[in-house]
Amino acid sequence: MSEHSRTITVHAPADVTFGYLSDARHLPDFMPRMRRVEPHDDGTVTVTAVVTPDGTRELEVQGTAWLEVDQEARAMRWGSERHSYRGSLTVEGDVESDVEGDIEGDAESTVEISLSTEHGDPATIDAGLDRALEAIAARIEARA
Repeated sequence: MSEHSRTITVHAPADVTFGYLSDARHLPDFMPRMRRVEPHDDGTVTVTAVVTPDGTRELEVQGTAWLEVDQEARAMRWGSERHSYRGSLTVEGDVESDVEGDIEGDAESTVEISLSTEHGDPATIDAGLDRALEAIAARIEARA
């Protein structure tokens, strides 16, 4: 199983950053191959994604994965036993807001994504994580 980890700084408070990321429905916003994510009350999600099994032809697939969100620790874990795949996301940084909740100063947070998988080319996976993190930063900074 290959292990991958990438980090980015987001120019927004950690609570704002994690608040956005912890909503599984936002995953397609920054994971380009994901088309839909439907969270369920039992801690699972149904994911619809596009894959290219032969490297050329796109195929839409659907699967179920587990998802755990720890609001206090600002951490998420997910995975699929069927596909030998698991990952985690953590957000660190100070919560910088005034009494009314307005952002003060130049608040920053750090987002780290880690992934373990038996499938895919390691360089391609790392590049995909980098693109996902860049999309996360752009999306959240546009909202902050």
